[in-house]
Amino acid sequence: MDEARVQARARRTTVNALLDGYGSLSVPQLLATMAPEFHHQVLPESLGMKPRNREAFAQHAAGIFSIFDKFRMIPKSIIDDGPGSAAVVHARMQGTLKGGAGEWVNECVMMIQLSRDGDQVVGIMEFVDSAKALEMARKHAPDDFGCGSTEPKGSRGEGKNQGGEDETTDPKSMTLLFGLGLVQLLVVLFILHWAQSWVF
Repeated sequence: MDEARVQARARRTTVNALLDGYGSLSVPQLLATMAPEFHHQVLPESLGMKPRNREAFAQHAAGIFSIFDKFRMIPKSIIDDGPGSAAVVHARMQGTLKGGAGEWVNECVMMIQLSRDGDQVVGIMEFVDSAKALEMARKHAPDDFGCGSTEPKGSRGEGKNQGGEDETTDPKSMTLLFGLGLVQLLVVLFILHWAQSWVF
């Protein structure tokens, strides 16, 4: 087997291990795939979530894992960029919240930078659903979740702001939703650009 195929197989194995790490709800298992210089960024930037190094990401993951009884990262598509030592994953995030808080369903697109040999994850740029991220910050997430929303969990009614208006009419929410649409367009263009790459 030539070197390119060996590296492609290594990237696929590493990406699968990363997704399994999220589903394990185990921080050590999740970190097992990550290089010492690992960095993570949640996008769009309008969410106000700062970039994290490996240590900060581990703390963030521990907080998120603590609110779930079950969690799965289900890939809907995975695109391999061999020359760039990278992969793009579109995934459905599905879990059961603790305390009878019900099911949580979301989706993301992760642009994953891997080591040249494909054995480690060097960085992740993760595009998330802005509306769901704000909902998580308000209702479920630990205090150090890092999202731009500064309101305490449970401070708003379901779908209403303090003035009794639907939160989707709030200017900040509308800006975030517009930003999400723009991000999704950019992600689609990126995926189309790399469509000629190997597809797992």
